[in-house]
Amino acid sequence: MPEQSPSHAPTEAQPGLLDANRQTVLRLMKALDACEEKTIREIIHPDASWWVLGVGTLDLDTVITQLKQMLGGARVAETTIIGTTSEGGRVAVESRGNFEFADGRVYRNSYHHLFELQGGRVVAIREYLDMRVAEKVFGPIAVS
Repeated sequence: MPEQSPSHAPTEAQPGLLDANRQTVLRLMKALDACEEKTIREIIHPDASWWVLGVGTLDLDTVITQLKQMLGGARVAETTIIGTTSEGGRVAVESRGNFEFADGRVYRNSYHHLFELQGGRVVAIREYLDMRVAEKVFGPIAVS
């Protein structure tokens, strides 16, 4: 079996926590696809910050409102997880989104999310995506 580098190897006390954090984040990703507000609020701490490249920092209520406005009407809403890395209280997710709308619009983008968790809840998110792709489908997205 290949050796893991020390920076990527879970400590003896953390394997369960790392897996629990990863599972929490994967559950959140599914809830985001489905715009499941109840699950999103269960997982993301009310005071969490969500920073988006090219947009700025958003609070949870703003994220949920924008999510519903932008993706809530998708007839196809699926995110493919390419890979995850869990280290300490952080989970990184590389993914590809596929959203199709009844009016013929198709939104496909690549993402990298970095989630920070404390006590089993997400307290901070950093989201990296190609804003040009998003704005082609949704129009200009306000910068905070």
